[in-house]
Amino acid sequence: MKFALLTTAALALALSACSSGDAPVNETTQPDGEAAAQDAAPAPAPAVAEPATVSAEAAIVAEARACQGASDTSMLTVDVPEAGNQDGTVNAAAAIAYLDAVRAEPCVFELPSGLLFRIREASEAGISPVSGDLVTVHYRGMFAYGGEFDSSYARGEPATFPSNRLIAGWVEALPLMRVGEAWDLFIAPELAYGPRGTPGGPIGPNEALVFQLELIDVPGAN
Repeated sequence: MKFALLTTAALALALSACSSGDAPVNETTQPDGEAAAQDAAPAPAPAVAEPATVSAEAAIVAEARACQGASDTSMLTVDVPEAGNQDGTVNAAAAIAYLDAVRAEPCVFELPSGLLFRIREASEAGISPVSGDLVTVHYRGMFAYGGEFDSSYARGEPATFPSNRLIAGWVEALPLMRVGEAWDLFIAPELAYGPRGTPGGPIGPNEALVFQLELIDVPGAN
């Protein structure tokens, strides 16, 4: 299926986390769509990971960087309901089937939280952001069936966000990335928009999401 680009209204929903507890709105000046994404339903900062978890994550990421054959830019898709299906039970079952299939793909790794990822482009020297740093990224957001719902590439310019004010899958992945790296994130509903989805669409309740994420810069980092 060809990717379908959505309007700025979809961008306003694409990255803000859908949670019951709202964090303060960041006042950094940004393009309208990105600012709206911050305002919609920002996520609170996650709890600080235990040292053992951090060590386990570092070991997994190191193995992922060394994996050969991860440069394939094609994305695994499965036959699931169209985007925005409002039946959370159907979406949850489709998400489980999709993520189970992804686990069998070459060079796909799983963090302790359940976040699945593969590193398409690794960097040996790039810096990593600290949670809360501003990050400049290019990204493409897709549904499990392959339809595209948001893309900074389509807009022709990268986006800048606070790294701890996004959906949980991004909040976890960004501090593990290095500038210059490109990752594929396969995100379970509980690390994305959960049982609520995004009000009015395009993301339905309990949908698994896929992001191609490229970390371009950490503005202000030493």
